[in-house]
Amino acid sequence: MGAGDRYVEVPAEALFAFLESKGFERTCPRREVVYRRAHASDPRYVVLVYTSVREGAARARARGADAIRVCAVYEPGGGAPGRGVCKLPKVLRTGSVDAVMGRVLDRMRDAYASCTDRIRRDRATRARLPG
Repeated sequence: MGAGDRYVEVPAEALFAFLESKGFERTCPRREVVYRRAHASDPRYVVLVYTSVREGAARARARGADAIRVCAVYEPGGGAPGRGVCKLPKVLRTGSVDAVMGRVLDRMRDAYASCTDRIRRDRATRARLPG
């Protein structure tokens, strides 16, 4: 195992402060702290960061069950079911705290870009429809 493969404990408050500094809002569905950020062009598209931190805990779950997950979803509202836009590779808590935060940022940017692509495709499709 190389030095970059070593597990590192990322303090929950450091992760939360990082996500909030990027414009994400804290939610807590099903007892896990999840951060969300709506897309600026269409707030029905949302980037989600699953922190693996239980509500009220000061740190993530134990090693092996603590990966940070990032995805994007489309939430049409009005009671209609949402759908996934993208699911990105999990972020393992290895290396340094800064390395983990850097990988989380990369995944968030990738998810936001996936939303941007989907919004552009949806708009192009609607522009071609008769009407």
